[in-house]
Amino acid sequence: MLLLDSLLLIVEIYTGMITMAELKLQIMDGGASDGRGYLNQSDMATLGLDDFDVVMFLNEFEDFGACQVISSDSVETGYILIDTSVIDSANVSEGDVVAVRKIQPKGGITQMQIGVQSMAEQPTEDTVVWVAEHAGELANLLRKRPVYRNMEVSWRDAECGHIKLRIMKTTPELGTEEVAIIDPTGHEILFEIVPAVDMTFNAILLLDVSGSMQKEDMQVKDVDGAVEGLKKGIQDSEQLKEFLLPFEEGATTSRIRAAALSTLLYLSLKIGRGWGENVQILTFADKVEVLQIPGESANKTSVIKCTGENKALNLDMMASYVMQACNKASGLTAMSVALKKAAEFVTLFPPNPKTGNSNPAMLVLLTDGWPTTGDESAGIPVNPLPIVKKDIASIPGIVLYTIGIGEADDAILTKLSMAGRGEYFKAKSFGELWRFYDTLAQRFAIAARTEPKSFEEAFKEESPQQK
Repeated sequence: MLLLDSLLLIVEIYTGMITMAELKLQIMDGGASDGRGYLNQSDMATLGLDDFDVVMFLNEFEDFGACQVISSDSVETGYILIDTSVIDSANVSEGDVVAVRKIQPKGGITQMQIGVQSMAEQPTEDTVVWVAEHAGELANLLRKRPVYRNMEVSWRDAECGHIKLRIMKTTPELGTEEVAIIDPTGHEILFEIVPAVDMTFNAILLLDVSGSMQKEDMQVKDVDGAVEGLKKGIQDSEQLKEFLLPFEEGATTSRIRAAALSTLLYLSLKIGRGWGENVQILTFADKVEVLQIPGESANKTSVIKCTGENKALNLDMMASYVMQACNKASGLTAMSVALKKAAEFVTLFPPNPKTGNSNPAMLVLLTDGWPTTGDESAGIPVNPLPIVKKDIASIPGIVLYTIGIGEADDAILTKLSMAGRGEYFKAKSFGELWRFYDTLAQRFAIAARTEPKSFEEAFKEESPQQK
């Protein structure tokens, strides 16, 4: 084998009296090498490395990657043998000459947003749900790998077909050339699975219209952005003009009006996409009301379609329904009944005409309080958590976001969102509220954490290097 001369560059950094060594090494493709790299002991010593330290490698085009390294007498001086998948992630190839140096990984990563893209014929909608449902396998794929921002990983042998994963962001955030080590089982990290490309999803908005929602304590900030987004989809009308009158910058408005305008913004953005999605609105106080399409039987379950010739008509109808809800807020809070009804509606949405399968569904619950009543005659308890666990979390592809304003019970809403694979958001002003709705209308995400079963299974498959 023709050896590449090793060029040793010593960079003296006098702040703190640290010496950092860098070697130019040639890449060898190590196949399935457990996600790691292997170096000759001599090169390990030159770089000041111990087994399982982390190195960064950088090519002439500034493409870089990182891996844990282990010493190996089978690797000759001047070379670094790296796992195939790590090479792919770094956008480098066998034979490339890279600058290799030791790097200290950052610890304490608790959350990671991962973008998912299908590289096969599998629809993005199905792929995102599949990845979220297989968080244990995802954790196993990433174990022993130093991760970094915008890192891409090819999951070629996934059951649903070839998938490309991209690390969009982490908590705490990683800098441009920072890497991190995550919990190898995924048991202590929350994965947020999002589409790397646009995808369709249905939505059900649950709006609290109990008496406390009439309280005027929502500060109006950045209202122009919300109104501008609203008018892109909803036709201007006297009713809309009248509704928008109280929204003056710096003023305060009622919780129900702030919630209604944010809901309208969500609908305007989502329906305006025209992707064949479906939506529904539930309002709840002591009872739950469902938006009914005019002319349909009261016994028929309405599904509001976001496409076709009736798209604009449907949007205006929903806008009118939401604005009218602002005038009748009263009563207790039947949160569990609303969530039960929403779970029933998800199963009634028609399949996606392109995929033939049901679209993923987003439930958005907004409230300023806590559950105070259920429905004894229907066997629905006051506590909504059992409903979420049984009727929502049991259905793949459903995610529940909860939004709290005013005196909302943060603990309950946090638990509900966690059980529903979503997120809890506390809105302190109208500006914060509408911006969160703006994000939700355009982004579908499923939070996934591995279960104890996955924790045990994560180490079942040993790599060729371990056997």
